[in-house]
Order: sequence, then C-alpha cells, then structure tokens
Amino acid sequence: MALNYEIKSLINDMTSEVRKLYAIDGPISDIDCVVRKLGGVVIEDPTIDGFSDGQIRKTGPNSFEIAVSPFQTEERRNFTIAHELGHLFLHMGYKTNAERWKYQDDKPYYRNGNSELEYQSNEFAAAFLMPQEEYRQVMDRYTNGNLVDTSEIARHFHVSVDAAANRGKWLGYLKW
Repeated sequence: MALNYEIKSLINDMTSEVRKLYAIDGPISDIDCVVRKLGGVVIEDPTIDGFSDGQIRKTGPNSFEIAVSPFQTEERRNFTIAHELGHLFLHMGYKTNAERWKYQDDKPYYRNGNSELEYQSNEFAAAFLMPQEEYRQVMDRYTNGNLVDTSEIARHFHVSVDAAANRGKWLGYLKW
C-alpha cells in the first residue's frame, strides 16, 4: 500500500504549516525540545518491544506523551518521534480537529504495521524532519556531478541514510 501523490502533498503542506505555526526551524537537532514546544513530553520506555519503536497518547486537554524505545539509534529515534507527531496531528486531531481531540482517550497509537495510517505518519515524519525546500538546498551542497552524498544529507537532518534517500526519491531529486 502506498500513498497517492495528492495525500502526500496534503501531508507535506500540513507539516509546513505546523513548523510555521510553532516557529520550528530546521534542521531539528533536538526533537525533544520541539515536542515540549508543541505541548508534549518524550519518555524512554524499555518495555516497548520489537513490534513498535514508539507510541503516543493524550495526557490532558493540551498535552501528550511520546514513549520511545531506548534501544534505537538517535536517527531512528528522531524519525520515530516525528512519526508519532504525525499520528498526533493527522489522526488524533491535536490542534487540527477539536472534536476528535476532545474524544481521544489515553489509548496509545503504536508505531508498527503497514496500514495507511502508518504510511501517512511516515510521510509526516519525513516532511517534518526534511522539508522540501531545505532538502533541495542541502542536496545541492552535497552533489558533485551526478553523485549525491546522501550520508551528508542524512547527517544534516539527523536521520538515517535510508530516510534521507527515500525522501529525495519521493521529492523527485533522486532516482528510484
């Protein structure tokens, strides 16, 4: 299952608006600070197993908690947290759908599986961490002829090489 271009574009537009609304400049080097700015907190939970790297739940009228496994790389942790923010804004209604948010209970969203909701949250995470305009500027800096150094792009955005490469492919900057 893959998201169509229109859905991806809408999600990218939403992430851009969230970053503007909360004055989040890139690259995001301290995602825990960003979460606090949004009204949440990140905790590390060693009981989170291999089926899920993270989860998010509502903790109050204007607050939430993201729990992440401490057994992942910093780059993976950043993507996991951004993915959970995707659930927060796209699926839980935080600051986007007052009625949906009002009726959220403390049931957590888990990061696993291949559902459309998971793909949407992955797209949110990629766009949140690697905005299109900034990605292009960074890519241009690390391109020599036909060669693009995706490891440097990944380092710039504090994500994995795979995440940086996939983002570049979807944006049409890199070949599949």
